[in-house]
Amino acid sequence: MSESKPKQSRKGNREKLMNAALDLLAEDQSGLSGISLRRITKACDLSPPAFYSHFASMEELGLALVNDVGSTLRALLKGVRDADTEAAVIAASVEAAFSYILGNESLFILIARERAGSSALIRAAIRSEVRQIVEEMASDFHERGLFERFSLPEKEAAVAAIVSLGLALIPDLLDVSRNSAADGDALLSEFKFQVQFILS
Repeated sequence: MSESKPKQSRKGNREKLMNAALDLLAEDQSGLSGISLRRITKACDLSPPAFYSHFASMEELGLALVNDVGSTLRALLKGVRDADTEAAVIAASVEAAFSYILGNESLFILIARERAGSSALIRAAIRSEVRQIVEEMASDFHERGLFERFSLPEKEAAVAAIVSLGLALIPDLLDVSRNSAADGDALLSEFKFQVQFILS
């Protein structure tokens, strides 16, 4: 008697759909709105009903991807904020964030495009994730006595400016780093200098 093949887990199929969407985003310049549900399900050998068992719509899939990015970035940044000096915290935070960005290019193609995309819900979700990152970083700095020359509202304003700069840098960094690691490193060095200037 032959053993029955185990069914693919719901989590596994969900991840397959999300990864297929990211792969197609890397190829398609129109953003999430330009990718059909059928293309995604075909790319990962699933049926449209399988899609709807995980996501009510393409927009919901996009929201799940944005949430994953925000949760991962917050965890990465929190993990490096116990460095000994302000300079070390800055360097470790930039390194953690941009190592994740460069290692997950398709995710950040999504973020870059959907910040100005057609879905108001996804735009709002990105803004919410950014706000959470800003508030958590500023609060942690305040509690640990870092950047004491700034009040808490000033820390939030400074971190918000840094995060905005970082988001604006992503498209150029992804383009440049594909052709030259050295040029990518130069962009990151310039960004670190800007961060130090803002926090000086």
